[in-house]
Amino acid sequence: MTEGAPASATMTGAGESRPRSWRSRRRQRFVTWTLLACVLLLAVGLLSLILGAITIAPADALGGLIPGESFERTVVWQIRLPRFLGGVLVGAALGVSGALLQVVTRNPLADPTILGVSSAAGLAVAIALVAAPAIGQQSLTVVSIGGGLVGAGVLLALAWQGAVTAIRLTLAGVAIAAFFGAVIVGLLSSSRTFLQLSLGFLAGGLYGSDWRDAAAIAPVVLPAGLLAFALGSRLNALALGEEMAAGLGVLTDRTRVFVLGIVGLLTGAAVAIAGLVSFVGLVSPHVARSFVGDDHRFLVPASALTGAILVTSADLIARLVIRPAEIPMGILTAAVGAPFLLYLVRFRR
Repeated sequence: MTEGAPASATMTGAGESRPRSWRSRRRQRFVTWTLLACVLLLAVGLLSLILGAITIAPADALGGLIPGESFERTVVWQIRLPRFLGGVLVGAALGVSGALLQVVTRNPLADPTILGVSSAAGLAVAIALVAAPAIGQQSLTVVSIGGGLVGAGVLLALAWQGAVTAIRLTLAGVAIAAFFGAVIVGLLSSSRTFLQLSLGFLAGGLYGSDWRDAAAIAPVVLPAGLLAFALGSRLNALALGEEMAAGLGVLTDRTRVFVLGIVGLLTGAAVAIAGLVSFVGLVSPHVARSFVGDDHRFLVPASALTGAILVTSADLIARLVIRPAEIPMGILTAAVGAPFLLYLVRFRR
C-alpha cells in the first residue's frame, strides 16, 4: 500500500481492477471464438461449393461466384451458394432460439423442438401444403412464422397462472410438441401426394433450397436476431432468477413474452425452408457457452454462429453420405443431439 493512501481507496481500486480484467478476458474469448467460428464457417462454405453430387475444382467453384455462363457457375450460384446461405440462416435462427428458451425456462434441456414451437410452425406448414399445394415460398414462410408465433403463444398461455414459471413453461412445451407432432404425422400420412415430401419435412433438410428460400427468411431472421442480441442485459438479469431480475428493474413476465415472440419468429422462419430440424437449438448454446461463458451479450451471437456451423456441416455431410443421392439433414443433427441430450440428463444438474 502506498504510504498516505487511504485503505478504502486502495481496496476499491483493487476491486474495480479485477472486474475490468475479467470483462476484458471474457471479451477476448468472445472475439477469439468469433474469429475461429467465422473461419470454420467459411471453410464449410467453400467445401459446400466444391462437393456434392459432382465435385467441382476449387478454382472453378470460386470462379462460379463471378458472372458468366459456365456450367460450374450455374451449379455454384444457382444451387450450392443459396443452399449454404439458407443453412446459415436456419442454423443461426435455431441457435439463437435455443439460447433464448434456455434462459427463459432456466432449463438446459430447452429447445424449439422439445418445447413444441417447431411443431406448431410445422403444423401450420403441413396444413398449408395440403390445402394449397401451389403455395409460394413467401406465403409459406408467413404461414410458418404465424404457426411459430401461435406455438409460442400457446406455450405461454398454458404455462400462465398469475406468473410464468420455468417448470410450467417446460412441461407445457413438451405437451405441445407431442400433440402437434402427432397431428403433423397424421395429416401428412393421409395425403399420398406428399409422401416423399413428408419424409424430408419431418426429418428436416435443405434439399431444393434456392435463392427464394433465403430471401424469404432473411428479412425475419436478421432483425429478430438483432433484437435478441439487444436483450442481452435483460437476459442476464432473468438468468439470476425472478426476484433478482425484478430487483434490477426487469419486467420479467413482459420480457418472457417478448422473448417468446422472437423465438416464434426465428423458429417459424427456420421451419419454413428446412422442416423439423431437431436439436440444433439444444446443442448450439451449450457449445457456445463452453467458449464464451454465460453472458448473453456474447452467448446469443456465439450461439448463432455455432448453429450456422452445425446446420451447414450437417447439410454438407448429408449430401455426401450416399451421393449422388442424399439423406435428410435432420438425421445427422439428431445423431449429434440425442446423445448430447442424454449427456445433459445424466450429468447436468
